Amino acid sequence: MRGRFVRRLGLLSIAVLVSIEILPVPATGRLGGGPRPAASAVARLAQAQVQVRVQTVPPDVFVASLSSAGETVRVAGRTTVERIRVSPRLRDRHPAVPATVLRVTVTGSFPARALRYVVLAGGEPVGFGLPSRDQDAVRTVTTDRSVLTAPVRVRTRNLPSHQIPLPGTAPEPGPTRVNAGPDPVPPGPHAVRRAEYDLGDKVFQPRGLPAKVELAGDVHHPTDLSGGPFPLVLFMHGNHSTCYKGDQASYEWPCRRAQGWKPLPNHAGYDYIARILASWGYVVVSVSANGVNYHGNAVDDTGMRQRGEVLEKHIDLWRDWSTTGGSPFGSRFVGAIDLSRIGTMGHSRGGEGVVWNVIVDRERPDPYGIDAVLALAPVDFTRVTINRVPFAVMLPTCDGDVFDLQGIHFFDDSRYPVPNDRAPKHTQTTYGANHNFFNTVWTPSGGFPGADDDGQWTNCRRRLTPFKQRQVGKVFIVTFFRRYVGGERRFDPIWTGAAAANVPARSLVSYHAGTGDRRDIDRFADPVDMGAGELGSVAPRRMSLYGWCGDEWETPCLPGQFRILDVHQSGQSFFSSERFPGLGQAILGWTVPEAVIRFGIPASDGDISRYDSIQFRAAVNPIYPANDFVEYQNLAVTLVDGSGSRAEVAASEVGNEALAFPMQEKFILNQVRFPLEAFAGVDLTDIRGVELNFSWVDQGVVDIADLAFARRPA
Repeated sequence: MRGRFVRRLGLLSIAVLVSIEILPVPATGRLGGGPRPAASAVARLAQAQVQVRVQTVPPDVFVASLSSAGETVRVAGRTTVERIRVSPRLRDRHPAVPATVLRVTVTGSFPARALRYVVLAGGEPVGFGLPSRDQDAVRTVTTDRSVLTAPVRVRTRNLPSHQIPLPGTAPEPGPTRVNAGPDPVPPGPHAVRRAEYDLGDKVFQPRGLPAKVELAGDVHHPTDLSGGPFPLVLFMHGNHSTCYKGDQASYEWPCRRAQGWKPLPNHAGYDYIARILASWGYVVVSVSANGVNYHGNAVDDTGMRQRGEVLEKHIDLWRDWSTTGGSPFGSRFVGAIDLSRIGTMGHSRGGEGVVWNVIVDRERPDPYGIDAVLALAPVDFTRVTINRVPFAVMLPTCDGDVFDLQGIHFFDDSRYPVPNDRAPKHTQTTYGANHNFFNTVWTPSGGFPGADDDGQWTNCRRRLTPFKQRQVGKVFIVTFFRRYVGGERRFDPIWTGAAAANVPARSLVSYHAGTGDRRDIDRFADPVDMGAGELGSVAPRRMSLYGWCGDEWETPCLPGQFRILDVHQSGQSFFSSERFPGLGQAILGWTVPEAVIRFGIPASDGDISRYDSIQFRAAVNPIYPANDFVEYQNLAVTLVDGSGSRAEVAASEVGNEALAFPMQEKFILNQVRFPLEAFAGVDLTDIRGVELNFSWVDQGVVDIADLAFARRPA
């Protein structure tokens, strides 16, 4: 008798969601009571999340209006509205701008953070809010006259998850495959030296920004450079307070140095990673982005292209220092930098910045060619994608800043749009990690003002300490660049999910192999995939629920009270009227052990011996009572060869951590990987069918995407 992972709930009933497209497949069982109804308070909050375009004024009008004298026309509680006259020069440049605009100031506590503040009048967005220098107010400039009469308030891009009342009293699943033991990335053979450069606060002009920004960096490199040339890896931090004086932090650029204010060294917060990576033979440069963070607020997307330009300028500097030398390093780095091997890591807004750096670099007539890109807890304001470069996104589930984990879209959006994209893509999810602890300067124990434990604003009941969180960050960031810039294939098991990383946290990795290393069985990217996969027919039998969901805003895969948990959901950007896609996924429910889905494979595609695994991404759908009392769901994969021989392997036998019930956690489709070596007794050169069978658990509902054979990157 197979082990049961949930208690038998008896005969229950199901109502098919109106939010998913149900194909004409007969349902033979009924699951308890259908999806849970939305609580009215949650429904109102979810409705408030709908993203609409924010009307903005041109950047130069915005900047000039923030500093111009104005006439106070309204004071209401914490809100002040002033009328500002636009100069004739600016009106000539922007004829559509009226003669006067309105400056709105709302007082309160508004620290600089990753997500943008949005000022609303009567519930409608009227402009983006820029934190004041002392971060005790936000200000915006608008032409919308509703601010003269309507109630004014401020919110971030979406409602933070801690405002959503979540159901459930069952305990969270405990951490699984949490590893202890030797540090997997100990210091390497090179002694490390630290250096800094600061070419000035206002020396580089990114296109479209109202002012110049700094060029400064924190460098870690092998002390003995004679063994080079060494690869170059650049880090970019995100939005945060920019200046400090004693125990005070401010948001401005440049800092008032004459009055004792100094730049906050946000870029030095990753030195614990840089030291280790440098000891393995890398030159690691963490660049200061205080200026582009502050001045980027003048443009709609906070200056994402401009962040890419800042990184590109730093690469230009290192090209010069490695070829002809120059101040402040003289000839120290001449011949020491290998510009044919470059990697970039960005945190928060810097995470989208490194994506844009690839775009900026490829627009050059002589691109450097970025070899690997890692986005750490990133924002995704513009929904651009990059392909043909190894890419990873790291997602902390207790992020109290980028709480919707919108960086998952970089992965979801880039899987299939470009034919013959051979580059691997990864997600890494750290349970219990927040946004700020990856950066020591942003961590309260780091000793700098403006630091914050953002995880306290989430529903997470189990959170990592700063030390443990940085252990996770160090392991995955160092191994990523040693694999994809340094070519050390021994780290493939960590990044393909074949082995668990030795980290003090629950961590899950998903791997999307590039073309040539992957044979798709069924992408579940659209409703057609429910009847015909990439290789052949799809035949469900005795499934109680067999549907497809595009996770659009109007028709979410998790409606009602769980909607806030779904990180894959689509939305409309604040920065354009374009509607962005969600993640296409199958929603599969069962109540009888005979439930199965068979995927046909033609003889011409039956030789899968070159691959290492069969895998898919999945998550337990929490809206269905069929998953009540579930700690971990389970299902099995069966391979059928040309002779009719069969081999079955259950997820619980190879690791079903991705199938844990998301009790007050994010709903993230993560990888379930079945090594092909586990399928004994079948001919891997002649596989004619793949089956998903659901006989291991009495009942349940799971969402699935990206079913494929895969092997580690070539």
